[in-house]
Amino acid sequence: MTRPRLRDGFLAIGFGFRFLLRSPRTWPFALVPAVVFLTLALSTTALSVYVIRPWLSGAVGPATGVEWAGTVVGWLGAVAAGLLGMLLSLAITPPLSAPALEHIVGEVERELGAPERPALGFWTEVWFGIKAQALVACVAGPLLALLWIVNFAFPPAQVVTIPLKLFVAALALSWNLLDYPLTLHGWPMRRRLRLLWDNLRSVSAFGALFALLFWIPCFPILMLPVGVAAATRLLCQLRAADDRAKQLPASRDGDPNLLS
Repeated sequence: MTRPRLRDGFLAIGFGFRFLLRSPRTWPFALVPAVVFLTLALSTTALSVYVIRPWLSGAVGPATGVEWAGTVVGWLGAVAAGLLGMLLSLAITPPLSAPALEHIVGEVERELGAPERPALGFWTEVWFGIKAQALVACVAGPLLALLWIVNFAFPPAQVVTIPLKLFVAALALSWNLLDYPLTLHGWPMRRRLRLLWDNLRSVSAFGALFALLFWIPCFPILMLPVGVAAATRLLCQLRAADDRAKQLPASRDGDPNLLS
């Protein structure tokens, strides 16, 4: 069976950049994650400074009889709440931006000539997305925690644990980005896992580059539309490879068209 090569995972990212740059009609949708994140981050920051800080100051100052103690505790609490708000904003932004990102998926598919997909319905798409996110959280989360514990208990193991952490993070990130087009096509978990296993090199290369870019501040949000466009392109490549290999025999689960 002909499969996409390792470098195709990287080439898909270049496609994502080029597609968004030459498609002004997608720019309003590509800006949605940044707007959502800024709205959430500014709201939680304002809540921390103007609600939590005075509440803590008013509670601690009179209780201790030291006015400056209340001020210090108030600002420390505001900083902690603000940081927590930033993390929550990062986690909530992708699902809130899903409708806009799914529009980008549709634009990429139209440009690449992908076959029309049947409408699944809002709640069906939500259910597929929840299952995909729950699976990656239950698998990648414990693996990364275990590697961190090994790294902490035996520092020389970093030679092994750091590449393994990058590999797990790359697969988890690929899974999350591919979830947008896969959910729209209604792929069940078994078929998604088979996709990951059959194309491990190209999918892991795709996720590894994004994992490195996501360490740059603000890039997890700014790069999200690029990642969705690139994931859609990569999925179309995987579909084309499978279609070529399955022109005569049916697929292993009885459906010759992986994206229908």
